[in-house]
Amino acid sequence: MSDTRLTPQPSGRPEIRRPAQKRSKARFEAILDGAERLLDKLPTAALSIHAIAAEVGISPPSIYHFFPEPQLVFSALAERYLRRFEQTVLTEVPENVESWQDLQTRQFRAAQQWFNAHPAARQVLLGGPAWSPDIGIQDHDSNYVTAQRSLELMDALFVMPEVPDLRDRLVEVIVISDAIWSLSIHRHGFITDAMEEQARRARIAYSRTFLPEYLPLRAAGTKPA
Repeated sequence: MSDTRLTPQPSGRPEIRRPAQKRSKARFEAILDGAERLLDKLPTAALSIHAIAAEVGISPPSIYHFFPEPQLVFSALAERYLRRFEQTVLTEVPENVESWQDLQTRQFRAAQQWFNAHPAARQVLLGGPAWSPDIGIQDHDSNYVTAQRSLELMDALFVMPEVPDLRDRLVEVIVISDAIWSLSIHRHGFITDAMEEQARRARIAYSRTFLPEYLPLRAAGTKPA
């Protein structure tokens, strides 16, 4: 029997069959847990439905029940990682921030540390071998969540000027950073400090096209208008 590989598929494919019952939800999550463990230790080319089935201890048809096409496993993992990222990194509030440059640098360095601690997430979300155009769409949607959170935090910390379409500009900052991080992963397997420094310079340089060099800190206890 041939082993089905997890390779990108064209658009228009079937969707993930999301379980409703508790037992089915547990099996669904167990499949993703197994795929995540394999991605942490195996190259993506070695990952298959049969490999996941062996890792989890269930039959391949049970996996196909939830994931009619193998690439959908990666899409479901992308959803998981993006949700975890939003619930952890995006909830952190840096202390003693001195400038928007400082805030931005610390936010992205926290994200760098998160991705470096999660090898499977790097493969799925940052242009690794598990990435696909559909996952790119999921990632771009999440970028708006990240940008909105950054905007809210900036507004809480600084007296902000009126900047048209600021959330869109912050999304573009994320995309610039992701491109350099993806290059680092391609070259080194993770986001190196040297490549993060290059990304930081690019982020700050682009941000200076729409943000003033200095934003006054908001007085303690005051709220945005």
